[in-house]
Amino acid sequence: MNRKDFFKRGGRWAILSGFGLLGTLLIFEQKIVLPQNCSVAPLCKNCGKYAQCKLPQANKERQHGK
Repeated sequence: MNRKDFFKRGGRWAILSGFGLLGTLLIFEQKIVLPQNCSVAPLCKNCGKYAQCKLPQANKERQHGK
């Protein structure tokens, strides 16, 4: 590998790493909204995390259940 290839590959990895870091920061700062669908159990009452779940689906289920 010559000097030109070294800098070209290094630049590509730096850009790729920057995009990954930026995406991670946006997710943790909640600027990107992830899907709000439950992947554990389609029926909330059958789920083991039902009491602590913050998804709108579970909140609606708790309100209608009372």
